Amino acid sequence: MRLVRAGRRGFTGDAAVLADDDHRAQVTDYFADLVRPFGAEPVAVLSGHSYGEMAKELVAEVVPAAEPVDLLVLAFSVHDVWPGRATATYLSHVCPGTPMSFAICDQGSASPFTGLRVIRDYGVRRALLVVVEQAALPYESTAATPLAHRGVAMLYEDGAGTRVTDVRQYPDVGPEAVPEVARLGVAELSAGHPGARVVLSDSLAAAWPGSPDHTRVPSGQPTTGVWWHLAEEREGAVLVGDYDRELRYLCFAVVAQS
Repeated sequence: MRLVRAGRRGFTGDAAVLADDDHRAQVTDYFADLVRPFGAEPVAVLSGHSYGEMAKELVAEVVPAAEPVDLLVLAFSVHDVWPGRATATYLSHVCPGTPMSFAICDQGSASPFTGLRVIRDYGVRRALLVVVEQAALPYESTAATPLAHRGVAMLYEDGAGTRVTDVRQYPDVGPEAVPEVARLGVAELSAGHPGARVVLSDSLAAAWPGSPDHTRVPSGQPTTGVWWHLAEEREGAVLVGDYDRELRYLCFAVVAQS
């Protein structure tokens, strides 16, 4: 499959659904119940964005009505401010083609790469990968949050001679092992895609001294970062790499573009 169209968008303010006082109160209580056993408290004023609202705009931008989608994959890491909604199912409803849909979470920056594996393994005609992250947590935490609400949507289409089959994911890779595992992974992928441009996240580049010539994506958007940059590309093959230091996932993919 090849990447035929991509869109990216930043979002400001709060989700429209938070304007409903009843919903805001219910979600605040919901997260309070979840974090209470761990000695944490909900934030005083709930804020953030809804992935359904974000992704709906991206779907409208990237998927024409005449190009129905067979499979939709939503990848995210940070909590949604609408936890009771089956967001992937909702997006199937608003996406042309009413596609089968999946949501992938709890994998940090590895989630979009897992999404590409799902797309590859299903072997459909046309698939949409939506990667989203919002910049707020509903409870008190010392964890760093993304700098901004952002989303990227990528439409992949089956085509002769172009495919997204080269995805490599390495679990439980400590920082000390990153250089050797990354070197071998990139060498293997590059052999099948000579001339592919290399794009690395800041977290991977920092853990990999002596990495090959590459574009380094700034930190601050751990889930959407490399994909936000990919949405700028227009042609050729791009090798993207990311490393989640906390979850110890090292991931690479080669994306062929029309």
